[in-house]
Amino acid sequence: MKNFKIFLILTLVAFTIEAQDLAMNSSNSYNEKIAHMNTDYSINSMLAKNEYTYKYKGEKVLVIFSENEHTEYFNNKKYFIKSKIEWKSINDCFMTIKESNLPNFPFKPGTKLHMKILKIKKGYVYYESTLGGRSWTGKMKKIN
Repeated sequence: MKNFKIFLILTLVAFTIEAQDLAMNSSNSYNEKIAHMNTDYSINSMLAKNEYTYKYKGEKVLVIFSENEHTEYFNNKKYFIKSKIEWKSINDCFMTIKESNLPNFPFKPGTKLHMKILKIKKGYVYYESTLGGRSWTGKMKKIN
């Protein structure tokens, strides 16, 4: 009987160690999946190849996201701002202005806008942006 109790205890200890090992490996697999979600492809898939609109001074602005670029069109595509996107996390990026023909636009190429996506709900992307020391919140409506 004593040998059976020792056998049972050793079996339980071995099972516990094996279960912990299994849990650790599952955790690593989960962490790898999370890490994969933070790749450029996953991040960009939220906005890449999509078009949005937002209102600025009562007029619609068309926003087109490609994989690593972003363009805002004003006044029926007469004016634009083009930027390069650099994703920092799944909801956080910097947009570096490449060129613009928007009249009286005070920012030069190389200026960085910081955008943080706050939430995505019912076809809208809610965000917070900072440019030139000024921050604001807004929303864009998906159109495609």
